[in-house]
Amino acid sequence: MNVKKAVCFCFLSAATVLTACDKDDDNTNQLSQTDRDYFTQAALSNLAEIDAGQLAATKGNKDSVKMYGTMMVAEHTKANASLDSLAKTKGVTLPTTVDAEHVALKQRLSGYTGRTFDTAYINAQVKDHAKTVSFFQNEIANGQHQDVKNFANKLLPNIQMHLTLAQTIQQKL
Repeated sequence: MNVKKAVCFCFLSAATVLTACDKDDDNTNQLSQTDRDYFTQAALSNLAEIDAGQLAATKGNKDSVKMYGTMMVAEHTKANASLDSLAKTKGVTLPTTVDAEHVALKQRLSGYTGRTFDTAYINAQVKDHAKTVSFFQNEIANGQHQDVKNFANKLLPNIQMHLTLAQTIQQKL
């Protein structure tokens, strides 16, 4: 009788440990599709802003465009490093190259000079930052993982500031 109790106790203990391990994984690393999409979109956005910002810093005609490009490189490099750090804790691998849309944008921008470059770059910045604000807001409203939602909520004011600044520059071109 004691052997039967010991065997049952071992099985119950093992089942409890396995269940506890599964619950820990659910709490720390289980991401919804919204959360996973956010990681991908945020990384692609950062990479595109860095890439285009480098171009604007060298090709921009107006000082405001050059300074904006330099700021985009610095701030999106920092944001991408933070995003990468969070992604690693959640088991997510981020993209490391820009998407086809932004490759094409860079090619177009590379062919422009002067006011034409400045206008095309800033118009793209307004469009991209408006899109970025939208998917950050979507993560905050619909994401499932609190760490990811908190990250989006923390960075959203910076993205909104980038959009406002781009709109201000756009009006002055």
